[in-house]
Amino acid sequence: MFFEPLRGMKRETNLSDRRTPARLQQEDLVSDLGPILDLSIGGMRVLCKRRREGLLKVRLWAFQFYMNLDGQVVWTKHLGFRRHEIGVQFLNIDDDTAKILSRISAIHRMRRAI
Repeated sequence: MFFEPLRGMKRETNLSDRRTPARLQQEDLVSDLGPILDLSIGGMRVLCKRRREGLLKVRLWAFQFYMNLDGQVVWTKHLGFRRHEIGVQFLNIDDDTAKILSRISAIHRMRRAI
């Protein structure tokens, strides 16, 4: 354990377990699964009404722009009645798609008032 001035006591984490692409919390970005809570070029966290598993095709959109992606559910968390969080890992992402995802993620990042 170590002390972090702004957050207090923290446990040491194994850095090899961390995700490589950083995820940004999102606002006003939705998918056919539900609202997107955070997004990176490697995957996303989504709030769903029912549990999902396995491979799936995901459509995400904002305003008049949309894109279709292949994904795999890597974890699920039951939050309550008809409320599930799922972690989706994107499959077969090329460089052009990665650039588009990072741009979408930056545009729709959650902005917080200070």
